[in-house]
Amino acid sequence: MIETALTELPKESNTSRSSVLHVCTSCRLPGSPREPRENRLGFKLYEKLCRIFNESPVGRYVEVRPVECLSLCPRPCGIAFSSLGAWSYLFGDQHPDESASDILECISLYIATTDGLMPRQQRPKPLRASILGRVPPQGGISGMDESQ
Repeated sequence: MIETALTELPKESNTSRSSVLHVCTSCRLPGSPREPRENRLGFKLYEKLCRIFNESPVGRYVEVRPVECLSLCPRPCGIAFSSLGAWSYLFGDQHPDESASDILECISLYIATTDGLMPRQQRPKPLRASILGRVPPQGGISGMDESQ
């Protein structure tokens, strides 16, 4: 089990908004074999995150879901956060042995927001540099004042 200071949702959170943590299970380093699938870094990351979220109180709000491909091949391993009515985030450069506790911390921040917005300085440092993009909620917030 990964030790982390995070044992519950942030105190300011009253959310029960469920979210999905998508994990690309086909991610692998260039030149590494495709098979067996269980040896791919993305698959190992998925397995580790499943274990961590099953042991964490945050797990009741987050479904860890495998995805065949997030098309992030130049930046493996890829993950994405999504939730109905909230911004979605896409990250690359994750590693099963190094990233799991930072991912848990970051998605804890994500589910504690009403709109999914996570200011850069609030995210764990490794997930500041590995962000590949964010997508606004469908039919929702544009992030711009309507008068502009």
